[in-house]
Amino acid sequence: MISVIVPIYNVEKYLSKCIESVINQTYKDLEIILVDDGSTDSSGKICDEFASKDNRIKVIHKKNGGLSDARNIGLDICKGNYISFIDSDDYIELDMYEKMIKIIVNKKVDIVSCNYNHIYNNNKIAFFKVDVDELIENKNLLYEKIFTYSNFDLVVFNKLYKSTIFKNIRFPVGISPAEDLNILYDIINISNNFYCLSEALYNKVERSDGLSHTTKLKDCLNNVEAYENLLKKIQNDKILDYNKILKICSDNLFIHYKHLLDKIYILNDIVYSDLEKNTIKSIYYLYDKDLLEKKNRRKVYLLKISPNIYKKYRILSNKWKEYRGKRK
Repeated sequence: MISVIVPIYNVEKYLSKCIESVINQTYKDLEIILVDDGSTDSSGKICDEFASKDNRIKVIHKKNGGLSDARNIGLDICKGNYISFIDSDDYIELDMYEKMIKIIVNKKVDIVSCNYNHIYNNNKIAFFKVDVDELIENKNLLYEKIFTYSNFDLVVFNKLYKSTIFKNIRFPVGISPAEDLNILYDIINISNNFYCLSEALYNKVERSDGLSHTTKLKDCLNNVEAYENLLKKIQNDKILDYNKILKICSDNLFIHYKHLLDKIYILNDIVYSDLEKNTIKSIYYLYDKDLLEKKNRRKVYLLKISPNIYKKYRILSNKWKEYRGKRK
């Protein structure tokens, strides 16, 4: 049996499509746990309506505690041999679990992942990261793939797990949207092998107000801290080749931090307290020139000297690229 845990908060516009994609799966042995995390719209009512029609559905109504808390509630009560997490504004292909369960049983793996589509304004855009299926039994190789953004991604929603993995693992409450990153090392460390499906079986609906598009300072800082903590765990691991992994992911580290800085620039019209200003300033010093390829070091130095200079550099750089493009 697969336990499908769906944390839900104010997604009345998307929820029915999400639940229907689960209950109509070609694989039927499902326990569907809908955790209504204190919704103030009709999401809770929609959950109850579906539960009245399908006895595989369990609905939990609780006080709002965040995504991690809702997932943990589902983990505490689930009884399946396997566990899957679905975000309530997304939906899955109707044969996703049938294909995943065959892999996880026949290949005898602990985790199977799949690629996923991005959905923009109801338009499906394939997001294939690799074009072949792959069995991975080496954790060093898996981390290399994670940091180079192959199909074993830094998320939990596109995977099927053996339930024993989560016996002693829970999501950190109050840390969002970096909850996936905070348990990634523990999940991989307790697993023996992994299978990556190249087929896109999960559909990620991109919302401008979704967690992945947050511009809150606290959320940006949570992402930075989670990323740093993951690298520290890898560095302290006696088995993993930290230097090799770090070399492979160096450019992606820069891209990750730069993305966070871009979000912070969006907030520059907000009046911060002195503490918040110092916190923002500290982000610029998270960069280490030794982590980066030479082509990115100039940007790092500019960040350390002055965020405003860096911002001007980016504007000039983009204008130069535009100019060169017109010349061609």
